[in-house]
Amino acid sequence: MDTKKPCEEASGTGLTRREWLLSLGSAVVLSGYSGAPMEATQETQSVPAAGSLPPGLYLPSPDHLAHALTIDDPFHPIPPGSETEYVRPRLGPFVPQAFTPDEFPVIRRLVEIILGEDLRDANEPRVPGAPESIYDEVAEWIDLVVASAPAVRAAALSLPADQRALAAAFLGSDGPWHELANFEPERICREGLAWLSGESHRRHGKEFLEITSAGQIELVNSVSDARAEASNSHAGTSLFNFLKAESIRGFYTSRRGLKELDYKGNAFYAESPGCPAADSPQGEETPRSANQISGR
Repeated sequence: MDTKKPCEEASGTGLTRREWLLSLGSAVVLSGYSGAPMEATQETQSVPAAGSLPPGLYLPSPDHLAHALTIDDPFHPIPPGSETEYVRPRLGPFVPQAFTPDEFPVIRRLVEIILGEDLRDANEPRVPGAPESIYDEVAEWIDLVVASAPAVRAAALSLPADQRALAAAFLGSDGPWHELANFEPERICREGLAWLSGESHRRHGKEFLEITSAGQIELVNSVSDARAEASNSHAGTSLFNFLKAESIRGFYTSRRGLKELDYKGNAFYAESPGCPAADSPQGEETPRSANQISGR
């Protein structure tokens, strides 16, 4: 009787399947190599056809995975028949969904002031179909957040009681549900932009985008964390708080923000890269914190 296990037969070396896989480098696996050790053949006969899998199950695509982990462009070439929803280049100018054509440039300028004008990079190549700058990218993210808010609230309010209880037990409280069910960024932006317009006319006799850069920054500082009366809250401070939170979120989930964080994901390592040492050399660029991004 043959005492070989099926996994040993698959490799042809007496190794278990697990030992064989562990002996291969991850880059070799992702390159599509699946033959026995010391061989350079592709194992294709044992792969089931996609149509034979149950609904909702798909074959893993090592080629696509390796591509997604190594490409440094804003857009991934979309393989024919791919089940993945890749970000596609725009065919025309960005059209905001939550803001009017007059409001969106104001949001974009506020994002620029909040994040700091030092992020401008004239040498950064312009990619057709992509946002023109990191400020545009973050402003477009904020437009998406505001436009999606009504549907998010509706989904939260329609959550069955048992599922809501399960979520509260998992998250430790019912707070996240209340936040989703009551968050109204469209109202915050509508009232905040009206306040900004009125205050611009009161102080300078012009719309916000028509006043000088110094005047714009002064207005933002009056509602930022640096304002003299921190306890004084109104539509302007609510707008700033919302835009600051989403600007930070949008920036640090962008490719540029992840690079600033020296994000270690989406890469292969022979061993865990760990965290930077506490006594790392001085002078290295450090990520900007929420306290540093105050509109000043």
